[in-house]
Amino acid sequence: MHYNSSNTKVVHALFIRKMRKSDYAVVDALLLQIHQVDVDGRPDMFWPIEQYMTKDSFDSLVTNKNVISILAQERGEIIGCCFVSMLERSGMAHMKSAYIDLLVVDERHRRKGVGRAIFQEVQKRARKAGAKRLDLMVWSHNQIAESAYKSYGMVPQRCVYEISL
Repeated sequence: MHYNSSNTKVVHALFIRKMRKSDYAVVDALLLQIHQVDVDGRPDMFWPIEQYMTKDSFDSLVTNKNVISILAQERGEIIGCCFVSMLERSGMAHMKSAYIDLLVVDERHRRKGVGRAIFQEVQKRARKAGAKRLDLMVWSHNQIAESAYKSYGMVPQRCVYEISL
C-alpha cells in the first residue's frame, strides 16, 4: 500500500476515498446487492426494494461528521463502500467506539481483498477519530461475510436468538 499525491490510499489499483454526494446512485446500487443477500437469506424479514436509501438520507450520512463514509474504486469504478457510525458509548461503558453499519463489495469483485482493504481503512480512520473498539452485526445467513470478518481478526461478541410464534 502507498499513498498518491492527493493522500488517497492505493492498494494495487484500488483507491479508498471519502464518499461524495455525487456517488449516490452507484452506492445505492451496491447497497441493493447486500440487501438482496438478506432477501435471499431471510425472505420472512426482507423483501425486494428498488431503492436502499433516499438521496437526502445518503447526503445526510456523507456530510455527517460522526459517520465515516468511504468507498473503494478500481480503475474509476466504485466497487465497494462502507458506512461507520462513531459512538460516544460502547454498551454501558463511556468509551468511544465505531460501528460498521454497512460494508459491501460489488459481487463481481468479492474475494479479491477489496473488503479487507476497506476494513483496514475503517480501522485506521476509527482509531484516528478516537475509537477504542470496532463493532458490527452480521446476519447468520450471510456466512460469506461472517467468514470474512473472522479472517480480519474479529471475534463473535454475542448471539441473538429467535423463535417463530
